[in-house]
Amino acid sequence: MEIKEIKIKIIDMADRIWQMLNLIEKGFMENKLEPLSSAIKEENFINEAEKILTKNIIELSKIVKSAEVKQELMIMEQMVETLERMGDEAANIIERIEIKVIENLLFSDLGVRQFNETFSAMKKSVEMMREFLNKKNPELKERIIDNGFHVKGLVERYRKEHFERLIQGLCTPMAANMYFDMLDFTGNLARHSSNIVKLL
Repeated sequence: MEIKEIKIKIIDMADRIWQMLNLIEKGFMENKLEPLSSAIKEENFINEAEKILTKNIIELSKIVKSAEVKQELMIMEQMVETLERMGDEAANIIERIEIKVIENLLFSDLGVRQFNETFSAMKKSVEMMREFLNKKNPELKERIIDNGFHVKGLVERYRKEHFERLIQGLCTPMAANMYFDMLDFTGNLARHSSNIVKLL
């Protein structure tokens, strides 16, 4: 596998994460398991792609002479690893939503709005990251990093507000734990998007 093909497959991994997020959003809003099952199929593909690409990158690194190309390959390997982690974070959200659906756990209307706001902001990071991988726009890089901090702020703020609702008895401990986890995994996805563009 040549470097050009590896780059194409890295972009494909990012595109599949985007598809996962759209399916997760659909499953959460419709409170249905079917979209989540489709999202897991995308995650399985991402995991397999990570194994294949990592193997090919290592093999190429052993035969190339140029230090510059070796550095480029090392960056690619880190990108592949980070994209695989993003698939894992998305899968963690899926697992929590599946529990929510099966156990019929309810989030407050405010909690749903706050999660949707955070999730949508994170999706913006991922969307811009995909565009950056295609165009390498320096201005876009800064916007992705700034948006990552915005998502982090939302996670911290809404975690605190939801904890207050828990104390007030407005939600159950089990639902609160699911909610906290979903916020954290969402924040991690935005952080990973920032980390990818920082490599380039």
